[in-house]
Amino acid sequence: MIKIQTTTVAIESKGGLLLTGKIAMAAGLGAIKSTAMKKTGAVITSLYGLMTEGKTDFESMKEKRGSLFFKEAFGLDYIYAKETVRLYLEQMAKDADGIIKQLGESTVNIVKKAQLNGHWIEGKHYLPVDIDSTAMDNSKTKKEGVSRTYRGFEGYQPIFAYIGTEGYMLDCELRPGSQHSQKGMPMFIRGIVSRLRKVQPNGRFLFRLDSGNDALDTIDTIIGAGCDCYCIIKRNKRRESDEKWLKMARRNGKRTEPRKGKKVWVGRTRINPRKEDLYCIYEVIERKRDSAGNQFLIPEIEVNSWWTNLGCDAENVISLYRDHATSEQFHSELKHDLGVERFPSGKLAVNKILLAVAMNAYNALRLLGQHSVERKFWEKSKRKRLGKVIREIICVAGKFVKHAGYLIFKIHEKDPMLPVFLRLNTALDCP
Repeated sequence: MIKIQTTTVAIESKGGLLLTGKIAMAAGLGAIKSTAMKKTGAVITSLYGLMTEGKTDFESMKEKRGSLFFKEAFGLDYIYAKETVRLYLEQMAKDADGIIKQLGESTVNIVKKAQLNGHWIEGKHYLPVDIDSTAMDNSKTKKEGVSRTYRGFEGYQPIFAYIGTEGYMLDCELRPGSQHSQKGMPMFIRGIVSRLRKVQPNGRFLFRLDSGNDALDTIDTIIGAGCDCYCIIKRNKRRESDEKWLKMARRNGKRTEPRKGKKVWVGRTRINPRKEDLYCIYEVIERKRDSAGNQFLIPEIEVNSWWTNLGCDAENVISLYRDHATSEQFHSELKHDLGVERFPSGKLAVNKILLAVAMNAYNALRLLGQHSVERKFWEKSKRKRLGKVIREIICVAGKFVKHAGYLIFKIHEKDPMLPVFLRLNTALDCP
């Protein structure tokens, strides 16, 4: 039988906060300023620290009030009460745009430390930029901006921009649930391009968007950003005839037959004569039987098409766009692993700040996950989910002691995560 006793030794179960604290200091979170109040950086850093544990509610701030470890890990002079944090955030909402802009700069500082992997197309490297919106359920609340989403529940519909195959978040914007994803898209893209230039000054970027952003404004903004910006945008078929597409595909497309009763034609054509470098990639599927072999009375026709200014073949464009669906997994990690879905404040401006803070926490955990894998495997290994990073790295336990004027965090020498923890600590110390 195991007995339970108390001890006076300070034991910390979230040793990985030392690492996220280093990232916060390098990103400059503590230096964020606001015209609304003086202690903005301390409040932002405290919230960031909680979010790297997967906590987003103000109530969790109460458990950190007497924690010397939390205060030292993030370089804080004082840890505010939950009521104070809520009050300060409401004051900061008066300067929300300025704070969010600074949080965008800090996330660029984090992403610049990452090894960003992309796609090689005909010998050239393209960094993917996936822009997508998602619905966040905040039903049964009366929060500002909460309204009916495309998913059928009440909530918000934020938009996100992820870069690299690892899915670092470069930008985000909290929007009312009923707002169409295309509204404000050109301005959003221009902001992304500005940050991309800081992350990879000589990079080549591939924007991927779904059919909700099939608009000339979106295409013009991306192509007009420079010769290093390319796009793949899913087209809306509108009132185009499936039969006409099938007739054209049979005449000009490349045919394959994946199984009996199913034929697929792919190819490229030019629809908009005003855009010389813009092509339409199409995929037309004709099904005369289902996968079980049952024959249809009337053949089924499915038409998919995309806008692109890439010069590669149609099959490659279609494959590249299908990889865009991975952004749904990034949404899932943010909402479920970090718990960023039901926002704690009733004010839209406050929740916008919180989402921008969450973006920094998301990238910090993504960076730790990537660096926890040995460098030689960065390009081959799959990314670690944020939940796994929290469980394996953030939740490293140890003793927190003060000796000879130094604060020391002691990890058991047999802890399997010790080599990884030490490697991460060394990597974060490097400029």
